[in-house]
Amino acid sequence: MNRFLVILVVPVALTGCSSLQDRLFAPVTRRLDLVNQQLATTNERLDLVNGKLDQVDRKLGETNTRLQAVEGSLVGTNQKLDGVGKSLVGTNEKLEGVDRKLAGTNMKLEEVDKKLAGTNQKLEGVDTKLGSTNQKLDQVDRRLLDTNQRLEKVDSRLEETNKKFGSIEQVIQKIPGVKPEK
Repeated sequence: MNRFLVILVVPVALTGCSSLQDRLFAPVTRRLDLVNQQLATTNERLDLVNGKLDQVDRKLGETNTRLQAVEGSLVGTNQKLDGVGKSLVGTNEKLEGVDRKLAGTNMKLEEVDKKLAGTNQKLEGVDTKLGSTNQKLDQVDRRLLDTNQRLEKVDSRLEETNKKFGSIEQVIQKIPGVKPEK
């Protein structure tokens, strides 16, 4: 009960003495003033933060609107990609067929290659023979050249001989009583 009495007496006693009250509550009042200032500063900062949050909220709204437009475009793109995917399946099947045909073609080409190897060997033999034939033809050509040169000499000699026979024939015709043979 003593405590109860002290609690009742102290406020009543303090009501009459203002300087005592000021001294007694001054530290608490200063602290409360400081806390009020800090709360006012905090409230100002919260107001700034709320303003920025409003701006962020508006920007997020704009972004969401844009994202919805992009999402709509993506739906269209996905549909197109589905069509492309189906086309790719068909293309892949065709490519598999082409691969099978290419494998057959490659086998045929290997057979042709083997045959060409034999043909190439034969062609090399023919080429060798043609080389020796060309050498022989070169020799024949040289001999023919020599023969042609000799024939030209013989031809010129024959012309000279024919001229001489012509002169002799003329002389024989001038001899009386000799008839030339025709």
